[in-house]
Amino acid sequence: MSFDQSEIFLKSPLGILVCDENQRITWCNERFLSDTQLDESQVVGQLYAALPVEAIDKKGHLVQLFSESVSDEVKLLHWHQPVDTPAGGQAHYFAKQRNQKDKLSLAAAKLAGAKLANRANWVEFLDYEVSRSRRYDNPLSVLKLQLLVLEKPDSVADETLHQTIKDTLTDELRWADMIGHTDQGTFLTVLPETPESALVNLEEKLRRSITRQLAFVDASMKYEIVFGEASWRKHDDSQLLLKRARDCLVKRLEKLIE
Repeated sequence: MSFDQSEIFLKSPLGILVCDENQRITWCNERFLSDTQLDESQVVGQLYAALPVEAIDKKGHLVQLFSESVSDEVKLLHWHQPVDTPAGGQAHYFAKQRNQKDKLSLAAAKLAGAKLANRANWVEFLDYEVSRSRRYDNPLSVLKLQLLVLEKPDSVADETLHQTIKDTLTDELRWADMIGHTDQGTFLTVLPETPESALVNLEEKLRRSITRQLAFVDASMKYEIVFGEASWRKHDDSQLLLKRARDCLVKRLEKLIE
């Protein structure tokens, strides 16, 4: 039996996109654009980190869309795996949760190895802190961190690197701060009572601590620690704050990848 593999991907009930070795998106299907209500120009050619989605569980298996193009809360089950073409690339798969009461298929849930969660703690926390800033003019910042691995031995697992960074952030940040999530080496932290002026010193402190801990994992690794930050401004909501942090991170990633 012969069949057109490309037609299968194009007509898949799952949203699919493919990234190259630099995590730049080279292709997506119509289902992904339909489920996210994004234009192809907002997806293809962009870094994965530029997508207006944030992982809202610890493993990055459930993501939420933060986009001006949608008015409703949109969540998608997410999983990814390496692909042979392009070399070093990844395929990402997304299954949309139709509404808060709907359940995704058991097969899709098993593929992702995840349970569907209610509204994520860090999202609730950020919304609460934004409301406090609006009411009392309290300082508030969001800091994203991505480990861009350039070269590492095969013996060093990605999970080891992610856990090392998570443990370091837990040790270095205050009890009042919240580590939002990890998704392919990207971390999000919500920092109450933290003004923009404090971020330079905080980033340098975290960079030193993470570098020191990663040296214990393998001193031969080559990598970059990239930050993207945003501080609350009058009239900001959570979505605007996240977008500025995401845009800042992507701008710095683009400079490194060029």
